[in-house]
Amino acid sequence: MIDLQEPPFYEKTINYDENKHIKICLTVHTFKGVEWLSIRKYYQDFDEEWKPGNEGITMPLDLDNAREMFLGLVEILSLAESKTILEQEFKEILDKIYLN
Repeated sequence: MIDLQEPPFYEKTINYDENKHIKICLTVHTFKGVEWLSIRKYYQDFDEEWKPGNEGITMPLDLDNAREMFLGLVEILSLAESKTILEQEFKEILDKIYLN
């Protein structure tokens, strides 16, 4: 079987559990000519290589999906204790989002 998925051109570990040898990664990759955004749980096999698990989500990377994810994260972070810091750091972006 030929793997048509190219290696990710963006990858960021967003959570790592050293005890369970599990990490959650945000990746952007191309598959059959389409760019995809994935948040997936990875596990370490016996050879200590990271392999993607079954748990996760993958969606086309387009402006609508990226914007909705960003808005959701901003809303979550706005509810956090760091709301004042976020408002200072991202004031221009938040003003554009909520004042337009």
